[in-house]
Amino acid sequence: MPEDNLAQFKQILTKLPADKRESLHKRLKGLSPSEREKFIANYVKHYNEAHKKSASKKPASANASSSKKNTSKANSSVQKKGNQPSKNAKKNQSSKQHEQQKTTDKKPVNKPAENPKPAKNSGSMKKIKQGFDNAQKKLDPKLDALAAKIKEEESEEKVVYTKESSVNSIVLGLVISLLVVGIGYFVYLFNKTAIDKKFNQMFGMPAETFTTETSDNGIMGSEPRTFPTDTPTPVPATPTPTPVPLMDNHPDLKGKTIVIDPGHQAEPDQELESALKGTSAEKEKATTGAVGVLSGAKEYELTLEYALVLKEYLEGCGAKVILTRDSNDTSISNMQRAKIANDNNADYFIRLHADSAPEDSISGVKVYVPATGKYSKSAPNDGKKLAETVAKEIGSTSLGSVQSKMYTGLNYADSIKSYQLVIGYLSNSNDDALLTNEETPYKVAIAIAEFLRK
Repeated sequence: MPEDNLAQFKQILTKLPADKRESLHKRLKGLSPSEREKFIANYVKHYNEAHKKSASKKPASANASSSKKNTSKANSSVQKKGNQPSKNAKKNQSSKQHEQQKTTDKKPVNKPAENPKPAKNSGSMKKIKQGFDNAQKKLDPKLDALAAKIKEEESEEKVVYTKESSVNSIVLGLVISLLVVGIGYFVYLFNKTAIDKKFNQMFGMPAETFTTETSDNGIMGSEPRTFPTDTPTPVPATPTPTPVPLMDNHPDLKGKTIVIDPGHQAEPDQELESALKGTSAEKEKATTGAVGVLSGAKEYELTLEYALVLKEYLEGCGAKVILTRDSNDTSISNMQRAKIANDNNADYFIRLHADSAPEDSISGVKVYVPATGKYSKSAPNDGKKLAETVAKEIGSTSLGSVQSKMYTGLNYADSIKSYQLVIGYLSNSNDDALLTNEETPYKVAIAIAEFLRK
């Protein structure tokens, strides 16, 4: 800030009343350094202009006095330039001298009134103060307008800053979310097998290789399928059942229609079909199933062997029994298997499986039941009873029942009492040995017949 402006401003402040000084201090305190400098410069400028205007207006008496002096000087100069004085001139001169003497005598009396210095100084100060006040009045509205404008600009800057901050926060959040998703995706890609196994174990799903991975209303994965790692033990494609004797206390199942579905088939059908009614979920039509960890037995062969023994036993109890397939060399989708049960108005639809689990320590008997349909409320308890009955008969452990939407055959047969019976896990060495034992199919048939006794 120029030093002369600041010095003049300080001098002006000393002449102001206390209330005006306080008002100016408050106003200056709310301004930035650059605005404060501009304000002081304008204030000093207006003050000086007002001071000059008041100083230029002289009192009327002073003007009149100067006019008289000029007139007397003009007259005296004219007299000096005239001819030699005559007698009359002498008389006039003496008369004039007499008058001058009188004027001289009167001067001491009239001089104080003619030049009242104290009054003149007092009037000048009043006019200066009045001019200063006028300048102050003119400057105050400008200062108020300037302060209002500064506040408005500051508020606009805050709004802009707030909006920019919000946008930056949103963008940063999206970037972080994308990074987290990307990292998670790459982690999943490099650990896909282990994660799938853990996931399947948590939800009671078989731990096989899934060729189709979809998620729609609880549908995940396809029918289980694995492939042997070494040469399996030869098993007849279509086993020849031996006569199945009936127990003395076998149940009477006359009038009941039972559809048995031996899970899987020799050749997979990778064409997709609907997995659940009313959704876009799709799965492969058919897969080959699991393989014994020690025996190398194929699931599709074992399930047909069990189905043939069960059919003969249930027919001996008086039931009408229908197989969805009676050969390994066939092609029938899971939806078609469910349709066979629906078309024959079956009382029971029993699907036979021997799965594999994520951990080779998992073993036992488990039953899957539909999560939809007219029997969805009673199905879990009935499935649990079936698992316990079979496990007790074959000397295994019951793993209870699970309601699921992942199996096409169950989903499309939910108007029937449908059960997907996992007799054991070929991924476990003990279950593998039990499933391939020649006495186990007969024991399973006895247990299922007992379950159907009602």
